[in-house]
Amino acid sequence: MFDKDLTIVNKVFDKKTRENTYKISHVHGFWSSSEGISISGTNLVKNDGFKALILMSEEGYVNPNEFNGDGWTLRNDDYIVKGIVENVFTISNLKDNYECMKITNVAVKDYGSLDMQHFEISGE
Repeated sequence: MFDKDLTIVNKVFDKKTRENTYKISHVHGFWSSSEGISISGTNLVKNDGFKALILMSEEGYVNPNEFNGDGWTLRNDDYIVKGIVENVFTISNLKDNYECMKITNVAVKDYGSLDMQHFEISGE
């Protein structure tokens, strides 16, 4: 189940250049996406959903509060890409060329057997 290649794109602020750079990390996980609309009164609202699951045992994970550019982390406003991406120059380029999601929620599912404890990431 956790056999899909995923790319984590973490934004890192470079203090020397005063610009954001992107840290790329590759992990294995599960990817799910659905496209649809919802009707709210007289409004049609695009309602695309993305979800990724990553085992907590994946190497290199760093708690978001301790992340300094080494390893990978899961924070709101970072991105997960379905597949392998080697370089990210701009987020708009990423969105135009890959199936990706902006992380909006990370749930820690740290119960049950060690083989199944995972992060459940959802986004837009």
